[in-house]
Amino acid sequence: MLGKLIKYDLKAGQRYFVPTYSVMLVLAAVIGISSRFDRNAAGNTNYIFVISTMLFGLLIMAAVILTIYLLVDRFYHNLLGNEGYLMFALPVNTATHILAKIITSLLWMLLGCAMVLLSGLIIAALAMTMDNWYEIMKMIPYIFSRYQFNGDAFMQVVQVLLVGCITVVMGVTRIYASIAAGHLWSGHRSLGAALAFIGLTILEVI
Repeated sequence: MLGKLIKYDLKAGQRYFVPTYSVMLVLAAVIGISSRFDRNAAGNTNYIFVISTMLFGLLIMAAVILTIYLLVDRFYHNLLGNEGYLMFALPVNTATHILAKIITSLLWMLLGCAMVLLSGLIIAALAMTMDNWYEIMKMIPYIFSRYQFNGDAFMQVVQVLLVGCITVVMGVTRIYASIAAGHLWSGHRSLGAALAFIGLTILEVI
C-alpha cells in the first residue's frame, strides 16, 4: 500500500514537473547552442543567449518554489484537509501516510537536482567545440594517473549523498510537524505552523 500511495502522489505532481523540466531541458539546449554564437558575436549582444539564460535561472527558482509548495499542499490537503476523510478511510495507518509523503518529497527533490545536473551537462556538451572535446580527452588519462579513484573515494561520495538525503528528510519532517501543530490552532493556522517551524528549528539548533 505504501507504493500505491507514493505512486498516487507522484502522479499528482507529474502534471507540474513534466512541463517544467521539459522546458528546462529545451532552454539548456538553446543556451548551449547560442553560447557558440555569443563567442563569435564580435562584441554584439546575443539576445537569444541572454534571454534564455535569464529564463533558465527563473525556471530553476520556479521549480524550487513549486517543489516546496507541492510538498506542503499535498500533505495539508491530503491528510488535514477535505481529502483527509477519504485518505484515512484506506486500510493504512497514519505513519504510512506520512512516510509516503516524505518519500515522495525526497523523490521530487532528487528529480529536481538530477534535472539541473542534466541541464548543465547539455549546456556544456553543446557549448564546447571539437577543440574543447579534444583537450578534455587528453586530460582524462592525466586525471586518472594523478588521482587514485578507489573504494574510499566511492564511499565518500555515497556518504555525501546519504547525508544530503537525511538532511532533506529531516527538513521535510520538520515542515510536516509544523503544519500538523499549526492545524491544532482554532484560527490562524498558517501563523501557528510558521511559529511551530521556527520553534522546532531553534530546538534543533540548541
